Amino acid sequence: MKSKVKKALVTKIAIICAPLLVILIPVLLIIALTMNNPSVTCQTDTTTTASSDGGSSNGSLTDKNSDVGKRISYISDRFKQAGYSGDNIAAIIAIGWRESNLNPQAVNPAGSVKGIWQWGAGGINGDRYQNTADTVEAQVDLAFKELASSHRSAMIGLAAAKDIDSSALAWDTGFEGVGASDPQRKVSEVKSWAETIKKTYDLNFEGSISMGSNSVIDSNVSANNSSDSDSNNQSAYCNSDDGSVDGTGKIKENGLTFWTKDSVPDDVKPYLHNITSKKLDWSFTTPDAYNQCVGFSQTYMNAIWSPNFTFRGNGNITAEAVAKVTGVKVTTTPKAGAVFASDRPNHTGVVLQVLANGDLIVANQNAVKSGQNAGTSQDYEITLVPKSAYGKDSQAVGYGDMTFAYPGDNSKYQLHW
Repeated sequence: MKSKVKKALVTKIAIICAPLLVILIPVLLIIALTMNNPSVTCQTDTTTTASSDGGSSNGSLTDKNSDVGKRISYISDRFKQAGYSGDNIAAIIAIGWRESNLNPQAVNPAGSVKGIWQWGAGGINGDRYQNTADTVEAQVDLAFKELASSHRSAMIGLAAAKDIDSSALAWDTGFEGVGASDPQRKVSEVKSWAETIKKTYDLNFEGSISMGSNSVIDSNVSANNSSDSDSNNQSAYCNSDDGSVDGTGKIKENGLTFWTKDSVPDDVKPYLHNITSKKLDWSFTTPDAYNQCVGFSQTYMNAIWSPNFTFRGNGNITAEAVAKVTGVKVTTTPKAGAVFASDRPNHTGVVLQVLANGDLIVANQNAVKSGQNAGTSQDYEITLVPKSAYGKDSQAVGYGDMTFAYPGDNSKYQLHW
């Protein structure tokens, strides 16, 4: 009898508890999963924003009078003053929207990053942010400072960019440090936001980014007054020689600067050794290199040296390749007529002149103004490379850690400009 009562009681309990268990078990599973994997209920990017009104992200990309709209206008004006194109600016701002909703006080504790473009602020991502103020003005200043120094590759990429897509790629890979195929880039979303920004804020203009030292434009300095104090005294820099001897001559330009072959300043032209009238025989290279730096070096070296010689290899080993075939040594001392190689990243060209201050005037292709990066082929551009940029351990993109090979160190080879 007792056993029957127990069975009946157990049955009733089971009937009552079963529905509760059906509800309770999934709830417990969700709690357990959430504790072990916060991304179930939180975004992967755990950026948080400060409560200060000055750091809010009120507004949308199309509301010009909102906090967001005012920040977009400010950032646009600053980058426009610095010579960036409308597509450049739209992409840069869209990426800021992706990173922080354009909130200068945004913080992501998980990655120890903060600010509009989420700089490393100590921890696994380094400390690029340092003591920068949590304001739009200070963070744009920081961006310009980095674009002119540690992250110049982004500026070079933006100067060569033709549209929003290539502008976003240049900023992501050169400034954010994100791989081209990384899904974090959110390519389609960023493009859509950038197109909205471009239309709303009328960013329909070309760019003209200066690669000189004055490309850092402080928030307290007008772009119209940012030039070097000596820029209006051009006569002080006029050439007193024909540029035929290394270690002589000076020009008014300074800093890493790029010119198309048709836009070289008058004070630089005497050092070009009539390159524009030189007939270049591109048969010394291969068709796949017609728009590459190595293609130009192979072609131009054979235009100025005799007897001719053939060399191959990527840009960063070109000096080694020329040295091997001509029987000379690779050096770190530049000479006019030497081929140069840089491993930052993988570039080559030919030295035209070593100026009195040690700066170089070089001819090269596929940097910013020619070759694949500019949509041309069998072409070249002229670049001013400051001495500080090509030295050992320099981080200058395209020109750091330069090595040189000068065929004339072997008496067999003669230089004919």
